[in-house]
Order: sequence, then structure tokens, then C-alpha cells
Amino acid sequence: MNTDLVVDVSDRATDRLLGLFNTDAGRAHLAARGVPEAVLALLPSLGISSICNVLAAIKTAKQLGLGPDEAVVTIATDGAAMYLTEVEKVMLRDFPAGFGAVQAAETFGRYLLGAGTDDLLELTPTERERIFNLGYFTWVEQQGVPFDDFVARRDQGFWRDLRTNIPAWDDAIRELIARAGVEADA
Repeated sequence: MNTDLVVDVSDRATDRLLGLFNTDAGRAHLAARGVPEAVLALLPSLGISSICNVLAAIKTAKQLGLGPDEAVVTIATDGAAMYLTEVEKVMLRDFPAGFGAVQAAETFGRYLLGAGTDDLLELTPTERERIFNLGYFTWVEQQGVPFDDFVARRDQGFWRDLRTNIPAWDDAIRELIARAGVEADA
């Protein structure tokens, strides 16, 4: 089974980083720390769930002791555009006196540099089994996936075999984008 670690990420962290990534003061702080312009331009591609995934990847890399030549891959599932009103709410709630250079530095230090492994659990085989079994309700009871198909997901081969579907999924995504009249970036 694939669940080796469980990582907790605070909504306070994701909210404040959403503000850091989507304010002039936040981007100025990141630029001053040497973040390339190309990366700064991509930050609006990260919404709350994406930021959560990135923080979980950082914590995972720290827990596993990964170095500069190793990587954790995660998915950016949403963009900041759907949370623009949320940025305003976070700024008013967490920084009522304003969000400037000091607040940007504090946010960066606390939630990126300071991301630790304190809310992370490396799972035992029994814990992995428990987490896998939590999927029963969602997949079998709610989604109607046959029990045998659900159980097949325990085997790593199930996941490797899914790769053969990628070209068909890509075609379906392109077709949907074309039907919706939306321009694809990639």
C-alpha cells in the first residue's frame, strides 16, 4: 500500500501563504530572497489545496532526510483565482494593521522555512491497513465500486497498470477543454 506517511497541514499556514503568494508585499519579500521571477509568476497557480500539498511535500522531504538532488512530487490541484476573496479575508483577519515587509518575512519564516515534521506520522503496516480500509465507505458504499476492485488497489501493480490509461485521459481532457471553449496552457 502507498500510504507511508500522514502529514497534517494547518489551514492557518495555507491561508497565510495564500496571502504571501498573492500580495505585492509577499512577492517582494520572495523576490528579495532570490525567488526567480518565473517562479513568482507561477504562484497564482497555487490555491489553498495546492499550497497544502506543497507544504506536505516539504515536510515529507524533511522527514525522509532528502537532499538537494532528491525530490518529492506533488500535485497543484487548484489555483489562487478561485480564492481571491479569501486572500482579502485572511489579510483582514490575520493582519488587521496591514500586510507589509515584516508580516511577509514572518509568514515566510514560520510557514516555509519553519515547516517541520512535528505534525507528521510515519505509518506502521497496521496503520497503513487502517487508512486503506477507510476508503471502503467512500469507494464501495458511496461510489459503488465493486468490492474486489477496491481490494485490488492494495497491490502496487494496480497503480502501475493505470499508466496505460494516461493517453486516453489526456485525449478526454483535451476534448473537454475544446468543448468548453477554454484555452489550455499546456
